[in-house]
Amino acid sequence: MHLPEEFAKNIQLLLGEEAVECLAAIGHATTTTIRLNKGKPTLQFNESEQVEWYNAAKYLNDRPSFIADPLFHAGTYYVQESSSMFVGHVVKQLKAKYAKPVKVLDLCAAPGGKSTLVLDELTDDDLLVSNEIIKTRVGILEDNLVKWGRGNVVVTNNDPQQIGSIGAYFDIMLIDAPCSGEGMFRKDKNAISEWSEAHTLFCAQRQKRILSDALKALKPGGYLIYSTCTFNQAENEENVKWLTDEFGYRPEAIPIENDWGITHIDSYQDTPLHAYRFYPHKVKGEGLFLACLQKPLRDEKPVVAKEVKTPRLKEKEVALLSPWLEEMDKFHFVFKQSLVFATLTQHVNDVALLSSKLYVKMAGTRLGEVMKDKLVPDHQLALSIYLNKNIPAIEVDRLDALKYLKKDNLVIPGYGQGIYLITYRQHGLGWAKVLPNRINNYLPVNWRILKDLKDLI
Repeated sequence: MHLPEEFAKNIQLLLGEEAVECLAAIGHATTTTIRLNKGKPTLQFNESEQVEWYNAAKYLNDRPSFIADPLFHAGTYYVQESSSMFVGHVVKQLKAKYAKPVKVLDLCAAPGGKSTLVLDELTDDDLLVSNEIIKTRVGILEDNLVKWGRGNVVVTNNDPQQIGSIGAYFDIMLIDAPCSGEGMFRKDKNAISEWSEAHTLFCAQRQKRILSDALKALKPGGYLIYSTCTFNQAENEENVKWLTDEFGYRPEAIPIENDWGITHIDSYQDTPLHAYRFYPHKVKGEGLFLACLQKPLRDEKPVVAKEVKTPRLKEKEVALLSPWLEEMDKFHFVFKQSLVFATLTQHVNDVALLSSKLYVKMAGTRLGEVMKDKLVPDHQLALSIYLNKNIPAIEVDRLDALKYLKKDNLVIPGYGQGIYLITYRQHGLGWAKVLPNRINNYLPVNWRILKDLKDLI
């Protein structure tokens, strides 16, 4: 792999004698890692080696075809490089500091890896706002969060300035900032061709703009997790120093083990800090920089959502919805024309506040559409962890699961007419309606597998 000469020189200045090892590691293939969905337990990958800093993640010996695995489509795991999973360890440490539920923002969230990671460290009482700045990337973010099946997440599409306009609202803010991508060189060859020192400086300035706009929405005393997938100090230590010098943010130490291979940076240009670097010759992951900082306490009033009056369901509506959810009383229901949405009751006020300030793409779970006094269930409900466990289901083998996911014709004898959840190893894939002479596949077209079935078996 041919690396830019100036980049190699910068690594030499950064690492000294270790630079040779680091540059050599960038030329080697990366290790494939997956992270299990804590809300959808599976024994798959049970024998694989655990990622050191995140116990729900596994290193794989080779890279299987994930598209050919129905459990991937069911949202039982997410394919994510191991270094970035350190965010989950950090959120766990910060969450322990709070006695009350927290509100968390993932500012630059697509495609959703870190958002699903954060969700697994939160309870239903906590709320995640998963925001993506670029409109064309919001769809993949929404799809990945639907797969994860949780109801305590709101997906938004706003720029940092609009986020900041909310006021002091969030307890924890994750900003995985757009960067020059030096830490991803071995995964993304385009990052190499686009690299220049001028571009790294441009990225550093853009990161400052993002931080200064978005951090207005962080509560005094709240925590910022700032990360990049790059090595240079302009986008990393210098931005952290800028936050401490200009705004009084205090670096927060995160406990790590010596055998994890993570490099702890305790100062930069005589400024004390706590930052964590992941180098590819020391960990089985990509390059990552992460720092956690606490916003200073100020006379700034936190934003509190006003109470929203929620009308009680009519008996007819209760009868319509009760067969579909495990615990009806946990939810507030909204009927929009013929569509029905369910929001966890404790988040109704916050969803109303966010909807008044931001463009909300998804909040809660879309249950389905009411047609002829019956609910035609939505794909979001099929993948939800709140789905009634007694719902009629058809358990299929891998071949039929892949046929279903391709929207090919299914032949499953022995079932009466009606709507069924198609499951694989007890995990929902989507809905199908059994008719006298055929089965209607309700999988949304944009979710179907495009590869030929013969390439997947």
